[in-house]
Amino acid sequence: MSLPVRLGRLRQVDRLGVGGFASVWLYHDDELQSDVAVKALADNWAQRLDIRDRFLQEARILRRADSDYVVRVYDVGEVEGTPYFVMTYADQGTVANLLERETSLSLDRTLDLVSQAGAGLAVLHAQGSIHRDLKPANLLLRTDGEGQRLMVADLGVAKAMLHASGLTHVVGTPAYMAPEQATGGGVDERADVYALAAVTYQMLTGRHAHEGSITDLAHLRQPPAPSELAGLPATVDDVVLRGLAPDREDRWPTVRAYVNAMQAVTPGSGRTLLVSPPDPGSRATPTPEPAAARPGGSRGLLALVCVVAFLVFFGVALVVTRQLH
Repeated sequence: MSLPVRLGRLRQVDRLGVGGFASVWLYHDDELQSDVAVKALADNWAQRLDIRDRFLQEARILRRADSDYVVRVYDVGEVEGTPYFVMTYADQGTVANLLERETSLSLDRTLDLVSQAGAGLAVLHAQGSIHRDLKPANLLLRTDGEGQRLMVADLGVAKAMLHASGLTHVVGTPAYMAPEQATGGGVDERADVYALAAVTYQMLTGRHAHEGSITDLAHLRQPPAPSELAGLPATVDDVVLRGLAPDREDRWPTVRAYVNAMQAVTPGSGRTLLVSPPDPGSRATPTPEPAAARPGGSRGLLALVCVVAFLVFFGVALVVTRQLH
């Protein structure tokens, strides 16, 4: 689909990418003096009402997420029978582009990016949405006040489109796909845990956790420990390899638990974003907050002291009264 030069007040600048299901274009908003990305459904799919609905559903999910770590959707529309939506422009490309330039990343840099990706996925999961296709190409990067912000994008709608079209073969990138996806079984949040751990593995080691084909995923074995391939603490191995467990029952139960565990074994590294207590099954233990540091903590302590003093005084008075009688 070749979008028109003008979409309302938006002026077309360049085509950013094209695939079998959609194309993405760079537009400039002359009034607000800012760039945006416009994603349009491919012509051959735009005539299918069910596919159109799924495409627009992705836009609704992204809009509802309203997170700094999920690509934002600003508007939807249709031109010449083809639906499109306007979203955040990633001026620094993707994590895939980053890994093409640098191969592997430092532990601090990896934890920063993984924490941001985890923050975005946690928002989607809280809405009941599973990404299904998390990989470096779907992790967008843009400039912000802290240097670089990561945004989760492309919610695996292409897979849902193929399924809806009646095609039964599995589509996806084997290096990041959980084994249960390869067998066509149901997926839950733990499929995204596997994918995020696979992305982590690649960032740290410069290698894919799984190099085989989709059919090989049914007999998947865990890869070499990250510390064997790069100068990393052995404590990182347990966290990442648990995320890559072939049996999802053995994985971290949630993305939040995975990221919290990564932060726990690498204190002082990266950007701490998931600040709530770990989910059940996480090995990380929250540090108790001093009573005086909590809101109302000193007032609660004072009230407790008063109650104890009252009970002591009342007890003494009762003893004295009994002796007088």
